[in-house]
Amino acid sequence: MKKLLIFMLILPFLACSHDDDHGPEDMGIMFVENPERTIKVNIFYVETEETSDKSSYNLDEGEFIEYLNGYYFHRYGIGLELGESRVLINSELYDLRDNQGSEPSTFFMQTQDSYEEDKINIYIIKRSNIIGIAGMGRIQRVLLTYENLFTSTSPHEIGHSLGLFHNDEVKNIMSTTLDKQSRQVFNGNQEDKMKKRIDELKYGKSISAR
Repeated sequence: MKKLLIFMLILPFLACSHDDDHGPEDMGIMFVENPERTIKVNIFYVETEETSDKSSYNLDEGEFIEYLNGYYFHRYGIGLELGESRVLINSELYDLRDNQGSEPSTFFMQTQDSYEEDKINIYIIKRSNIIGIAGMGRIQRVLLTYENLFTSTSPHEIGHSLGLFHNDEVKNIMSTTLDKQSRQVFNGNQEDKMKKRIDELKYGKSISAR
């Protein structure tokens, strides 16, 4: 039986370009029954008063969590579990656009009252006019554009939310390489850091990650 857990934590808000992002075409799916670390993920569908129906996103949340676990997180003993999902009415966030770097501060301010500190909180925006931005991450919060959910952008931003920064290893999930299809793995130090951060969020302290 697959155990799923969604942990989306965000440290420094980092905005990332989506260029030619793709899924892990040559990676096999791997599930583990009892991941060493698990954390819940809340999903927010950002809407306005005029478009307040999350069904417009047409997202299979279970499939999304399985994608994240099977391709990226279970192989490191980390499990994401689906928490709550709901609509967030917020016009400022819904209309977020590329505007010389103020998107991170807008995201931070507009999500301050809705996120849960002991969970990963994923905010999804169904907007295609966000130039050059596929996602952002900081302080238990992740922003993802709808078209980039099933790409390496999702684990990349989740990594940011768990305290990881950009890495220059070509195949590393935290890489900024233009060939984002090659982003497939976390290294050992990154694995340890994510597990320690999960422990801090869940228990208020860090336990040995290995």
